[in-house]
Amino acid sequence: MDFLESRTYTNLGIAYNAEAIASTRDRIFADMARLEGFMEIGNIYDVTSQYNKEHARIWLRQLNQGVLPNTEEALVQSRDNDLNLANNLYQDFARIAREEGFMDIAALFAGIANINYQLGTTFSRLYENVVQNEVFCKPVETLWICMQCGNIMSGECAPLICPVCGFPQGYYRLYNEII
Repeated sequence: MDFLESRTYTNLGIAYNAEAIASTRDRIFADMARLEGFMEIGNIYDVTSQYNKEHARIWLRQLNQGVLPNTEEALVQSRDNDLNLANNLYQDFARIAREEGFMDIAALFAGIANINYQLGTTFSRLYENVVQNEVFCKPVETLWICMQCGNIMSGECAPLICPVCGFPQGYYRLYNEII
């Protein structure tokens, strides 16, 4: 039997989605518990969110027949997902909400569509940076900030090691990039 056509493959997809949703739900519940003053309950939700994320990773690896996507593949998937949400799903949901008279919800769908569009373009830019080997080096001098200690350096490339905290180049990002 072809694995991709099997009910097992379908069930893995369902399990992956369920665990991913549970992980996000538990992060939201952790925030809510802390807002209500229940710090330890928030901590417990953080732990369960982490467990659910790991379960999702297990199912994703099985869906991909033993491997997880590399960064380039993940950026393409994230770009495509966010642009689909922005340009198709949420625009359609906003139109339906307007037709049904739910203008406040239509505005939320449209607003979040805009956010997803921005995320999609960000993932697209990041993908191009990875493919062109320009994540930590640019063709012109720029400012880099260490995400560990906040050290700011100028140069075409981020330092191989932060001279302040000693963390590797992977902890540097462009100074002017928020996301």
